[in-house]
Amino acid sequence: MIESVNRQNQKDPMKKCVVILSLLLVAGSILLSGCSKSKTAATSSGNPANGSATSAGSVTSDQPVDMKIKWTVGRTYPMRLELSQSTKTDVPNQPQPVVQEVKLTQGFDFSALKQLDNGGYQLELKFGNETMNVSQGGNTVVSFDSTQSQAQEADNPVTPVLRAMIGARIEYFTDANGKVERMEGVNGLAQRVAATGKPQAQATFQQMFSADTLKRYGSFADAMPGHPVSVGDSWPFQEEVSTAIGVLKVDMKYTFKNWEQFRGRQCAHVNAEGNISTKTISTANGMAVQIEKSRITGEFWYDPSLGMMVELNNDQNMTMKIETRAQNMTSQFNQTIRMALVDTQ
Repeated sequence: MIESVNRQNQKDPMKKCVVILSLLLVAGSILLSGCSKSKTAATSSGNPANGSATSAGSVTSDQPVDMKIKWTVGRTYPMRLELSQSTKTDVPNQPQPVVQEVKLTQGFDFSALKQLDNGGYQLELKFGNETMNVSQGGNTVVSFDSTQSQAQEADNPVTPVLRAMIGARIEYFTDANGKVERMEGVNGLAQRVAATGKPQAQATFQQMFSADTLKRYGSFADAMPGHPVSVGDSWPFQEEVSTAIGVLKVDMKYTFKNWEQFRGRQCAHVNAEGNISTKTISTANGMAVQIEKSRITGEFWYDPSLGMMVELNNDQNMTMKIETRAQNMTSQFNQTIRMALVDTQ
């Protein structure tokens, strides 16, 4: 349900740009640090890529493990995403910074429809229930709950986007290594938003959920090392990501920390650390945003018997410089993400 929108915020361009900035980064950073392709395949201990490795059903601490995503045709993988975000923006000539908080939960199911001739899989993503709450300066800007009646929703460009996603399906076609080669259904989702008859909602959708962002929902395999690894081994990756605020460069390092009993499963526990920097700036949204410094830390747990990540957590901290036609601002951005496999069916 969308609560009443603060009219003063709608009229104040500075406050509006802060709201939009936060929403853009919600979508653009959901899977940023957990789903990026490694450009190199190196380990600290020098284990050969063709050596004997632990696979599904056999886990011992002294053996390498081949962390591959192994889909089972006919099985559904329900997942839940939880995001908490805080943005504090210092504005010239204002005694107090503008503080905005965003909380998002999203449920979605992945189903393995069939194995392809190339060794990859055809996967289907179905969006489920979703909630979003945005507050600014202690006042509620958006409060959306997909389980509530649509009749109670206020006129807000975010509302039709969130509502149209419920029940939407997108298909992913991967190669033998799990890399997404193409998608189907993105245009159909855009048409669902367009059917609301609200042009501003269509623009909001394009900002929040670009094809690149939606692709990352299915890019589980991209975080894997691509070769067997042992406890203590590390693998780097770098990638450039297109977002609504420009092209961002991601530089991360994963380390296989230890074997750990996690949520009733024997899992490989992997730590991650790195940063995000600005490569190019986009001013399409009427502002220029540059990341001046950042830090990402996180971890995930991989179950080799299931062939799937059980849970992924990360923290992103960034200091950003924001320039508009009217003024320059500095914003401190903090975001925590948890994505977990609920169960398998």
